[in-house]
Amino acid sequence: MAEPMTPERFLYLAERAGLDPNKIGAERFEELRQGTRFLAQFQQSVRRPRDRAAEPAHIFVHPKA
Repeated sequence: MAEPMTPERFLYLAERAGLDPNKIGAERFEELRQGTRFLAQFQQSVRRPRDRAAEPAHIFVHPKA
């Protein structure tokens, strides 16, 4: 598992995205920062090509009434 972003970098990115740390509080801000360690793993799972059948909505068969 990767390390979370540094507080300084996360603060910069959060402010750039319009997130006000003062409104959400220090505890919630730190919780969000700690979650950044999962971004690389998430990005790898999302950014690979997938077959159409990988999406369950594409293979759902409606029951006959």
